[in-house]
Amino acid sequence: MFYADGILRKSSLIDEIPGIFHGFSTRAGGKSVLPHTASLNLSHNLGDPAEVVRENLDIFARTVSDSAYGGDATVTLHQIHSAKVRVLTADNAGEGYSIPRGEDGDGFVTVQAGVIPIARAADCVPVLLAGLRADGRPVVSAVHAGWRGTVSGIAAEAVRVMLSLGCELPTIRAAIGPHIGYCCYEVGADFYETVCGLCGAEFAGRHITIPAGKVKHHANLTSMNVEILTNAGVTPEKIDVSSDCTMCMNDVYYSHRATAGKRGVHGAGIGIR
Repeated sequence: MFYADGILRKSSLIDEIPGIFHGFSTRAGGKSVLPHTASLNLSHNLGDPAEVVRENLDIFARTVSDSAYGGDATVTLHQIHSAKVRVLTADNAGEGYSIPRGEDGDGFVTVQAGVIPIARAADCVPVLLAGLRADGRPVVSAVHAGWRGTVSGIAAEAVRVMLSLGCELPTIRAAIGPHIGYCCYEVGADFYETVCGLCGAEFAGRHITIPAGKVKHHANLTSMNVEILTNAGVTPEKIDVSSDCTMCMNDVYYSHRATAGKRGVHGAGIGIR
């Protein structure tokens, strides 16, 4: 179950993994004053001065970690709508905050305390995952799943990388954060054809349909990611899904579609205590 914790949204399933912290940000609680980025924008190059974005990253880090860490623990990257997942070490702390960003991609996995990977989104799907190794130590992941990353299987790739680092599959929990919902995600024929080509017509037919009372197809990124995670071995009862649609609730969240691209970016962060 998702629940509100101040300016954050959290998953009770992720809470079950000991020794970690996590949260999905909203628009609230930051220092951005521009109408389209107000107020917790977590990305550069959207209109805010660099120092404001840094301050927002620090606010988010301190909020999500219960003041254990600041912005110099955060890691962001240039997201490219891929299925590429990076493994982070302590040396990566501060990338995109106090040191240059590392290699491009769309997801992170780490077993290192003191690092806060942040997946950023403004309609795309943020996914946080957490599990345990045999010795009880945690493994965590943050993923940005745009529609291209979703159908490329980035959520499953995150699970694969977690397993490669010793995480035990039965312990993994996943939380699919606020994103554009089936209610609002209208797509064209080219989208449907592309998904058919990448994932097959049956997959496309299950997740891209015409809602009652509508004339055009809508895509269900929620159900796509749930299917991809379950196929990767995460059982359905260990997958938490936010019901919040970022486009419907663009006063609470940033939405690319609702604002024709003039917006800020919120984040999903997770870390090991």
